[in-house]
Amino acid sequence: MLTDSDPILTFNDPHANELALSGGKGANLARLTAGGLPVPPGLIVTAQAYRDFLAPLRPRIRALLQNDDVTAASWEVQQLIRQSLLPDSLAAAVARRLEALDALAWNVAVRSSATFEDLPGAAFAGQHDTLLNVRGTEAILDAIRECYASLWHEHAMRYRARLHLPHLDAAMAVVIQQMVEMTENDAAGVAFSIDPVRGDLGRVLINACFGLGESVVGGEREVDEYRVAMPQLDVVERNIGRKSAILLKDSRGVRDVPLPESRQLQSSLSDEQCLAVARIAHQAQAFFGFPQDIEWAFSGPSLYLLQSRPVTFIPERWTRDESAERFPNAVTPLTWDLVEEGFHKSLNYSFSLMDLPHFGGKWFAVKECYVYGNQNAVELYAGRMPGGISSLEHLREALPQLAQRYAWVQELPVRWMRDLDTYLLEIGALMREALGGYTMAQCWDYLLRVRDAGTRYFLPNIAISLTQRTLYAVLYQILQMSMPPAEAKSVFDLLLSVSDTKTGQVNAELWALSRQIRQEPALLRGFEQTPSLTLAGRLADYPAFQADFDRFLQRHGHRELDFDAYYPTWLEVPHVVLDQLKMLAELPDEDLAAKALDGKLSASAAQHAYLSGVPEDLRYFVEEVIRLARVYTYLDDLEHYQTTRLTLPFRRGVREIGERLVKSGVLAAADDLYFSSFADLDAAVAQNRFDGLSAQISANKAAWQVAKQRSPAWNLGEDDAVPEMPPGDVMQGMAGSPGTVEGEVFLVHGPEEFAAFPKGAILVARTTNPAWTSLFYRASGVITESGGPLSHGAVTARELQLPAVMSVRGVMDLLTNGMRVKVDGKAGTVSILSR
Repeated sequence: MLTDSDPILTFNDPHANELALSGGKGANLARLTAGGLPVPPGLIVTAQAYRDFLAPLRPRIRALLQNDDVTAASWEVQQLIRQSLLPDSLAAAVARRLEALDALAWNVAVRSSATFEDLPGAAFAGQHDTLLNVRGTEAILDAIRECYASLWHEHAMRYRARLHLPHLDAAMAVVIQQMVEMTENDAAGVAFSIDPVRGDLGRVLINACFGLGESVVGGEREVDEYRVAMPQLDVVERNIGRKSAILLKDSRGVRDVPLPESRQLQSSLSDEQCLAVARIAHQAQAFFGFPQDIEWAFSGPSLYLLQSRPVTFIPERWTRDESAERFPNAVTPLTWDLVEEGFHKSLNYSFSLMDLPHFGGKWFAVKECYVYGNQNAVELYAGRMPGGISSLEHLREALPQLAQRYAWVQELPVRWMRDLDTYLLEIGALMREALGGYTMAQCWDYLLRVRDAGTRYFLPNIAISLTQRTLYAVLYQILQMSMPPAEAKSVFDLLLSVSDTKTGQVNAELWALSRQIRQEPALLRGFEQTPSLTLAGRLADYPAFQADFDRFLQRHGHRELDFDAYYPTWLEVPHVVLDQLKMLAELPDEDLAAKALDGKLSASAAQHAYLSGVPEDLRYFVEEVIRLARVYTYLDDLEHYQTTRLTLPFRRGVREIGERLVKSGVLAAADDLYFSSFADLDAAVAQNRFDGLSAQISANKAAWQVAKQRSPAWNLGEDDAVPEMPPGDVMQGMAGSPGTVEGEVFLVHGPEEFAAFPKGAILVARTTNPAWTSLFYRASGVITESGGPLSHGAVTARELQLPAVMSVRGVMDLLTNGMRVKVDGKAGTVSILSR
């Protein structure tokens, strides 16, 4: 039940920023007030007050919700609420708080603030009521009840149903906020700290009108539109609407006021006012750490912030920037369809973990058989945690907030490792199922259970990748604040030059197997004289090596040749691993363990030398950032290693279904099933009719085969011109691993070209994955067309102390085998020395 203290909170109450108490709108206003932004004062009637009011009505409402007619159920619930009196204790509490705030003489806005409102992925914009120019206790109490009723508007109920949000779980807090006193010469409206219409993150978009901002929010009248370039603070566009009437309040309430013809095309904002609105929009963005959609109002020279919520939409802009490294090749429909949902669930789970708004659109999508990333979304979320630390003194002041906000960064590795066991047990159980006795529907269900196991496991994994990227950026930022830029880069590279990874462990086992080959002359001759595909069938001639090799495949045979499950794993094509061992066996003996130890000692010495100069009160924090950057490097590699375990049961399920369809004449080969879409296959299984699959699969496969033969456009919808060699024959990329090397290049397009790679050449590839690591032992340097400092190629190159430059656009077209280049891994450049 209510007490005298809990049903009402002021904006500056320490508990008012809790969503469960204040709803989305109220919590945001409390946070803005605490942040010192110019928010008109007010009160919040908590969501618990609504729950207490609703408690005696719940049985009746539950019965009304059984009606399939949403229109009727909505009307009846609203009438029930309007006919019910607010508890006396609540009415008395509202009156006391209004009197204490000296607010009885105010004209107030009474705003709905639902607990499901302004949520990530569920903005509920415009779904609930706001009542303006309300004055006096009785009128305010009536307005509160109207806000309660608006939770049950038909459109709000349908919105909740679409999002699968239970109606009776929703609750309504109510904001009672002093209205800004405005005249017909004052303006109000909305602003976005980015331009969500054109997808421009460097522009503030402002919509404005004379009078109350509801003219703008409602979207039913012409308004003025402005765009302000940031950070230049320059008004770069003005579109003035014809404003025939505006909204104003007076003693009679809110009413339409006609504007004279002479003022209808007058700009509602001066340039100075536009800049003021742009500044406050960016202040709100900086405060929340994410682009904001704000409501604002001028009263004379004073600007007030009335509301702020995350931007919930930005146009799609599809590029290969974010996807070329992860998905370099054309992808089959079934693989993508079965992983896409899990990826986007992980994305929003990770954003929630990181206290970022959900993303409601597509981050990745297949276009013309290639995976593209929504670059506007990438840029929207990039660098959102943490930011704005400009000096060590600023860092010192922010430490308490950083420690509280990012405590999960320390907890996530422990939680992830704990949950890993469950996933591995699920994979083991799936691999033990006997599919031969299953019906077709049971085989399909098996594949869906593989998908679901992967989805559950993968939920926090994107947070791991994003956090690794952020930790690198934070560490580099700290180094730059405490030393010259050139020195900061060298120390950064040294501190992160050695990170124990699962890939490194697998590589060490490959190296040990290659040493075994060198120590047995007959075995070495077998590798030198026998093609790997043939050798794979003759390993019984070398029983000791075969036993060790089989144990290696048992541990690591799930490693993939490509993201796409269409391609076999090491376990299925052991000759690919034998190819790698053949290359390694050609290399002379080297004490890699001693080399790795020297690298660790150098990194440890660099860390000790740097930390000794860090102020004592910051030393632990900086040391922890270094430690966590290494931990997340290991974790990011490990989660990928464990994710690929899904490929074995996935391929097993597809093979079982595919082979049955081959026997029934639907498919020519079992693997052709990968060219079915999820929807087509799901419908065929449900109807137990598969004859219609053949034509669609043939068409999809033909399109995929054509796509494989071409390089996809980097920006979707644009015809990429053939790249031209830049002036001075110097190509700019991203620094991947420090050091310089000169030599001849060799382009590798896939595993089929591994055996031809000459020792000592500079490796050039679109991207690399762990299956490529043996090439690094033979290479003198690395150049990739995609990826960055956190990519597999960069991390492996740093471990092996190879100079590497990543993300050199067009390098596979600009270079040809045998050209001589200079790779500068610190500057991120590739210079042509001879053609």
